[in-house]
Amino acid sequence: MSQSYGKINKVSKDIDKFLESIQASAGKWYQHVSPETKEFLDAVENLVKQGKHVNGSRIADILEDEYGVKITPVSVRTWLKEVKKK
Repeated sequence: MSQSYGKINKVSKDIDKFLESIQASAGKWYQHVSPETKEFLDAVENLVKQGKHVNGSRIADILEDEYGVKITPVSVRTWLKEVKKK
């Protein structure tokens, strides 16, 4: 029985570890980026404020390829909607 309990206890510890790792940090993704990434996002924001159309999928690709930020195009489009409301 102690072997069985040991396995259950280990599984519980693994679950706790996984739960900790999946919890989102406070704030939105674009609030937790490097200064270089922030500079790029600010430039994109300026384009949007000038009325220019931008491609959310391409922005997501650039963020991942050039800045190491893994983000979905949907998340980028959501951010762009917020920028347009400002």
